[in-house]
Amino acid sequence: MQGCIFISKRRFRQLLLVAFALAAWCALAPRSALAIDQTQQQPGAPKKPTDEYQTGDDIISGPFSEYGEFDSSEDEEADEKYFQYGRFFGVGLGVGETTATGNAGKLYQGGFPTIALRIDYWFDFQFALRMEIENSKHSYNVAPDGLTDVNFFRVLFQIRYYFDTRDLSAPITFIGPHLFAGGGFYQRTDNVGSGEATSATQGSVQQTQSFGFTFGGGFELTLKPKKTYLQLEASAHMVQFGDDFDPKFKAAGIPDRTGTWLQAMIGIMWTW
Repeated sequence: MQGCIFISKRRFRQLLLVAFALAAWCALAPRSALAIDQTQQQPGAPKKPTDEYQTGDDIISGPFSEYGEFDSSEDEEADEKYFQYGRFFGVGLGVGETTATGNAGKLYQGGFPTIALRIDYWFDFQFALRMEIENSKHSYNVAPDGLTDVNFFRVLFQIRYYFDTRDLSAPITFIGPHLFAGGGFYQRTDNVGSGEATSATQGSVQQTQSFGFTFGGGFELTLKPKKTYLQLEASAHMVQFGDDFDPKFKAAGIPDRTGTWLQAMIGIMWTW
């Protein structure tokens, strides 16, 4: 009797464990694994998706199927076009003239030739970054300094914007209009002459530095597509040196050295 009771209790425990296992599996298993496909039981009824992300072979929704910013066909097409027809790097030389307005224009003479070395990097068809080194020679002959040679040196960084001319007339497309703006480091060096200068400044070299801004525009003529371009540009430089308000030339009718520097350049650019 005790043996029969022992066997029945063991079987009861086994059945209880199996029941708990079945209940846990039913609670945790996906519904799709337990649901009966009603469309298979009803001939002619439309086929329902067996998965919440698929209908047959087509993906209809999901966290990765709805967002396609990095998969845009338009972006890919634009990139392919740029790699085929665009420019990446460029090295150029420029020559032109630099002059000044205001009282600086009354004081400083010369400015030709202005020499420029340019390095360009294009982001796309319309935007580019330029690093440019420029230098121009000037002079003045005003008391108390007398005849003085002036060297005007600058290192500039510019953002350049080329207008989209694809839908415009052929002549406008050919000249490539563009604008640019930037800033950089400016240095002016005065080699003071003998003139009427005092013994403290006679024959001295006076150097001053500052940071300034520049902006301008121009045209770019294509000599050889993706290879060689002729650039015609005009720009303005706004910079203020520490001695611009020095009144030492006031007796000559020039109360200070303030003014805006203007520049016209022609250059050639080789690109890759």
